[in-house]
Amino acid sequence: MAQVSTRWTAERLMEAVKKLTPEEFRRFWEQLSAWRAEQEQKFLRIIRENSQLPPKKQRRFNQLRRKLRDETISEREYEELLSLWQEVERRNVERLKALIELAKLRGVSVQELMRQLGIGENTDVF
Repeated sequence: MAQVSTRWTAERLMEAVKKLTPEEFRRFWEQLSAWRAEQEQKFLRIIRENSQLPPKKQRRFNQLRRKLRDETISEREYEELLSLWQEVERRNVERLKALIELAKLRGVSVQELMRQLGIGENTDVF
């Protein structure tokens, strides 16, 4: 059995929207606006949650980095630092994915989005 394509293009969507009554269009617009706001909030939450480690881990991470810099870190501490670095990298990946998706949603580049959010100047990120 052949499958029917259900892919909606912007043009097909626009044709469908043009056929809505004013009341249907109003309801559609409200739902679309609410969905977009939910998406933005979801991505902003992911970006925020993944911009730093939890406070206790962040303090420990900073302490271990100082010890590494000062060459006073023990082998056990170095292993702990590596583990924290892995978590930082995982969080960076999640944050970048959310930045990319939010930039697409807003129709801007990731660099522009970061400028809008003040992320480029943020030294509090890890």
